[in-house]
Amino acid sequence: MRLFLAVFPPAGVQRAASGVIEALRSSGDGVSWVKPENLHYTLRFLGEVGEDGARRVAEAATEAAAGSRGFAAALGGLGAFPDPRRARVIWIGMSEGGEALVALAGELDRALAKRGFGAPDKPLSTHLTLGRVREPRCDWTAALAGPVPVDPTARFTVDRICVVESRLSPLGSIYTVRAAAPLTVA
Repeated sequence: MRLFLAVFPPAGVQRAASGVIEALRSSGDGVSWVKPENLHYTLRFLGEVGEDGARRVAEAATEAAAGSRGFAAALGGLGAFPDPRRARVIWIGMSEGGEALVALAGELDRALAKRGFGAPDKPLSTHLTLGRVREPRCDWTAALAGPVPVDPTARFTVDRICVVESRLSPLGSIYTVRAAAPLTVA
């Protein structure tokens, strides 16, 4: 199974991020926009693992969560990878909670290493992917530099790490939470 570890904001925050998608979306934009229920902050992508690997991943999530306190977070500004002019991924960042999310991912990496998983391929970037640009012929600089139509009340508490199975389908990715590890109450 294909696994990743993530933080899912609550439905209200996912709707606020989806509102940003609707503000950016245009006919023929060449972007595969993320479904509201799939919007999440990836802590670590693991790829294909077997049942034993999935068990070890859940154990690592539980250990990392038990040693971490819940924290406040809020949606932030817009951006793109590698940059807006050559965008391949359009994202929304965090205006609050980014450092705590990086620290949580560090705890998770240490717990995964104890269970035989290698180090992450790259450092964590605290972003929520809004869309993947399939046809990178547009310059997104102006669209992403404008006022961010994010609801200022789009705040939430990060209170759990989710172990998520991802299955690819013709209708897009299907995510199933296989385990959730609650963080210590703040």
